[in-house]
Amino acid sequence: RMAVHSLDTMTAYAAFLHQNAHELALLFKEMLIGVTTFFRDPEVWQELRGQILPALLARHVAASGPLRAWVVGCSTGEEAYSLAITFAEVLESMPQRASCELQLFATDLNADAIAAARNGRFAPAIARDLSPERLAKFFTERPDGYQIDKRIRDMVLFAQHDVILDPLFTRLDILSCRNLMI
Repeated sequence: RMAVHSLDTMTAYAAFLHQNAHELALLFKEMLIGVTTFFRDPEVWQELRGQILPALLARHVAASGPLRAWVVGCSTGEEAYSLAITFAEVLESMPQRASCELQLFATDLNADAIAAARNGRFAPAIARDLSPERLAKFFTERPDGYQIDKRIRDMVLFAQHDVILDPLFTRLDILSCRNLMI
């Protein structure tokens, strides 16, 4: 940002920030990293689908309420939707657990990212990250890309949240901080 404004010192940039609220907002946005894709690190999702979720569901008593998950730093929603899709796939493979529900909280500091996540529309490029079967089953193709399926979208509650300043979610079964830790 200093180079963009031809400023040579941090002191000069700090003075520029004090005089220009718009620049401060731009600097804040640039510090947030929006690196996310569907099913990033496939081996993690294979472990979750093959071992972790089935074990969690086997122990879970439906009467105690839904499984609760939180995706911290969800960005534009790919991580949260990947978790919801994986949950749906595991439930299909365990018909005896069909009554289980997932209550997934997905939060991010960036209000624009949350708005995009809530919208659930993704560019055509997601076809590189998802199998044709998953695309057909969990998305509707649109002229400008893909729309997440309503039943997957309804599993996720997106909210703007500052994990450093705001109270944390409690009584969780799954906590994903993968995007936050980048």
